[in-house]
Amino acid sequence: MKWYSRFKSVSFKIGLIFSGVFIALLLILGLTIYGVFTTIFVDYIEQELVERANNHASILEKNFDKSTIDHVTMMEQAVPTEVLISDAAGHVVASSSVPDSDMMEHIEVGSELKDGKITVSDWQEHKYIIAVSPIGNGEGNLYMYYPSSILRDIVFTMNVLIIATSIGVFLLAFGLIGFLSRRLTKPLLLMEEATMKMSQGKYKQKILYKGDDEIARLSSSIQTLGEQLQYFEDSRNQFLSAVSHEIRTPLTYIKGYSDVLMKGMGENPEENHRYLEIINREAQRISFMINDLFEMSKLQVGQFELNKEPADINNIIKRVVTSLKPAAQKKRLDIRTELEEEVPLLSVDDQRMEQVFYNLIENGIKYSVKGGVSIRSYLRKQLVVVEISDTGIGILVQDIPLVWDRFYRVDQSRTRKTGGTGLGLYVVKQIIEAHDGDIKVESMENHGSVFTIYLKTQ
Repeated sequence: MKWYSRFKSVSFKIGLIFSGVFIALLLILGLTIYGVFTTIFVDYIEQELVERANNHASILEKNFDKSTIDHVTMMEQAVPTEVLISDAAGHVVASSSVPDSDMMEHIEVGSELKDGKITVSDWQEHKYIIAVSPIGNGEGNLYMYYPSSILRDIVFTMNVLIIATSIGVFLLAFGLIGFLSRRLTKPLLLMEEATMKMSQGKYKQKILYKGDDEIARLSSSIQTLGEQLQYFEDSRNQFLSAVSHEIRTPLTYIKGYSDVLMKGMGENPEENHRYLEIINREAQRISFMINDLFEMSKLQVGQFELNKEPADINNIIKRVVTSLKPAAQKKRLDIRTELEEEVPLLSVDDQRMEQVFYNLIENGIKYSVKGGVSIRSYLRKQLVVVEISDTGIGILVQDIPLVWDRFYRVDQSRTRKTGGTGLGLYVVKQIIEAHDGDIKVESMENHGSVFTIYLKTQ
């Protein structure tokens, strides 16, 4: 199985592909070199053979006597080539060696040659490459013979060298391809290992690969994905813990005081009324929590719809302030408004925008222990701007970019006292952006926060 898995690996496939391509190119190159070398070499031998035949024939043309003939044949006795001289009738006059059957087979009778030529060039099938040149005006012919065995030996040696070189180059290239393919696939294997660990819940992974190519960017993306998954996993766990705590607390109140009322343990109607107020408040608390979860689920599945109509943003703010004023008075906080009357009507979803202002103003009340909340609206060029400032606990600088994330809660120890699931600001941002608007926050720890909403007038 181990070897089988190696055969299925990317590095093996890449090495196989590159090796196949390399072998094909090497084969083409070897055949090309072989063809070019043999063609050039044979052409050179043929030209040399014809030239020597013409030179000997020109000497004999001047003096076609025994001494000249002996001189010509003697010149070819110490070299690989052979020479044969015939008369006009095709009879052998002289030869540098005893002529064999292949020499005699190609002697021409009554030839009317005007210049030298190659009569036999097939060195693979015949014993000689043969050139013939006429002597004088029909006095005879001079034949030059180059042994094909010499050419075949040279070509064979060349083939052995090409094959040996090809094998060496192939082995070197195969090793280089193997090395490069492993270098190429090593980061992929690291990424595979990292993603396997991520699938097991170990989201934060470090992939040791440096560079600025596509693989480096992919490894960086996987690491970033792991960090985001870890963040959402931590947020989910914190959210589940917060929700369980937030639900358990009001349910405890509701169950306890409802038991008191059911058993008639209240001392007087005023006390019973107070118990009912507590039950109502805690039930409303659970309702708000479930509403946040419901809104988040609709955002995630793409069912978040807006019913836009022309509306006065100031009237929406006034309704929310009226609703939350008792909660502020209970904590002895002030709610101040400074609403510009010339703010134009905006095409918005009335209920959604009311939810936005309710969440932001309620947060200001929730996290403030003194001072209060201020709401200001005004027109800036083509934008309606709404500022909601509080004198609460504020937000740390490093936490500001994270307050819009799902389930994010700035300080677990403090938010546990005030309640909340960490979904309010997430829902707020989604609603504002669905209206093609924008929302910003400026804050300083222990000095309060300012949330600024920008909505387009057109």
